[in-house]
Amino acid sequence: MRVFFNAIIVQIFLSAYIYWRGWQGLPDKKYIKIPYASIYIAELAIYFMGFFTSGTGLLPFDALHSFAWIGTTWMLFTIYMTILLLLYDLVKYINGRKKIFAIDLKAKRPRLIYFCASLLLVCSVMGYGSYRFHNPVVTEMNLTVDKHSPNVKDLRIVVATDIHAGYLIDKNIVSMYVDKIMEQKPDIILLVGDIIDYDVKSLYEQRMETEFLRLKAPYGVYASTGNHEYIDLGEEKDEKILWLSKYAGLTVLRDTTILIADSFYLVGREDDKCTTRKELPELMQGVNKDLPIIVMNHEPHRLYEESDAGADIAVFGHTHNGQFFPVNTIMSISSTIYNTGIIPEHLKYRSMYEIPYGYKKKDNTHIYVSSGLGLAGPQFRIGTISEIVVLNVRFEK
Repeated sequence: MRVFFNAIIVQIFLSAYIYWRGWQGLPDKKYIKIPYASIYIAELAIYFMGFFTSGTGLLPFDALHSFAWIGTTWMLFTIYMTILLLLYDLVKYINGRKKIFAIDLKAKRPRLIYFCASLLLVCSVMGYGSYRFHNPVVTEMNLTVDKHSPNVKDLRIVVATDIHAGYLIDKNIVSMYVDKIMEQKPDIILLVGDIIDYDVKSLYEQRMETEFLRLKAPYGVYASTGNHEYIDLGEEKDEKILWLSKYAGLTVLRDTTILIADSFYLVGREDDKCTTRKELPELMQGVNKDLPIIVMNHEPHRLYEESDAGADIAVFGHTHNGQFFPVNTIMSISSTIYNTGIIPEHLKYRSMYEIPYGYKKKDNTHIYVSSGLGLAGPQFRIGTISEIVVLNVRFEK
């Protein structure tokens, strides 16, 4: 909860900064400044109303969905606008000391032109980001596993991570996801954590289970837990995980290993937030390592655990590849630093990843970290993609 209150404080300050910079450039006309001020007042009122009534039952789902969308959209808008306006202030400061430009950057006209240009740029970028979010891509890869699989020679695995079903990723969006997954004609479906966003109440309200029940595959539909499945918002212990198995019809693997078709193993690891999480070698006791082994693990920390344990394929999510620029670039840079080995393992931040996104062959293990299908927060993909991963696996030996 403290994180959410911090986010509110930050948003208030950023909104005030953007409001003031725009106000300085506007003509002194009431018919311009009154509507301008009204937009900011209305947005903050909606944001606070949505925040303090979420989960109380005081507002219907449709209202909370709209408030959540407006609030998270405004949050991203304020971040981008603040960056651009701070850049203007920096140039203005330098120009005041060095006289680089002949133009007076303190005057109303250049302020207004720059503010409007920034507004147009941010809205255009966010419009494109919304399109990228609502149009997931299918990332398809062909993999070969050098092991004998008695009854399954070819396996089409469809992987979806980070659906984040809830108030923002509503039933209509989840329905689109399910259609897209089923279009891939999967042999097996793996949902790798963060299937639910923050609480399960919105899923009951929407009867979201009717969409998940449409997921079908010859070898089954399996899920593993993510950190959002363990976010506690006053619900009964493990209520979200119970919903996934009891209502959504998913086989939830919680530190569980199963043999499928007497041909390959599927291992579902608990998320790092689970206090009783087992080590992978313990999970794989009794596993015949002559058969293929596929591991589902939400957070891509310590990838050596999967490779050391002898997994043939390991799939992850969680990172969203940063979700939007420039976070994706920061994650890429931190990954480069991580892989230099300069920072000892025990000192690495949890936000640093060996692979923040994509494929890597680590020893004999095929690893894929998905950018995720849904999102937490603002529904925009800027510099990243929403994706479904299809792994066409050939077992041959």
